[in-house]
Amino acid sequence: MRKNGTKRPNRSAAIAATPTLDAAAFGNAGTVLEGYLTPTQLAAQLGCCEKTLARWHAARRGPPRVTLGRRLLYRRTAVAEWLQRQEKNFEEFDPQGIGVSGPRRARR
Repeated sequence: MRKNGTKRPNRSAAIAATPTLDAAAFGNAGTVLEGYLTPTQLAAQLGCCEKTLARWHAARRGPPRVTLGRRLLYRRTAVAEWLQRQEKNFEEFDPQGIGVSGPRRARR
């Protein structure tokens, strides 16, 4: 509850209630842009805001995007590939299980 008596919005319920972003639902079915998402659509699927996508792009950490005039678009397959690259298998990085910085030394 906020100080002014209103309730805070339930973010998890809003994310769960987000409809699936089917191309037909957004009028892209059968068009050249069928395999693309807008920043609004992608942010809804990832559960973040559009500003986060812009920050990721500026830091070169986010999914690749295409600019068509002033319109930003994310290719669905490129986003899926980017998500797979975000997965980390820590055993690959640390096969001996000693940690990134090496084995711990005793404190003096």
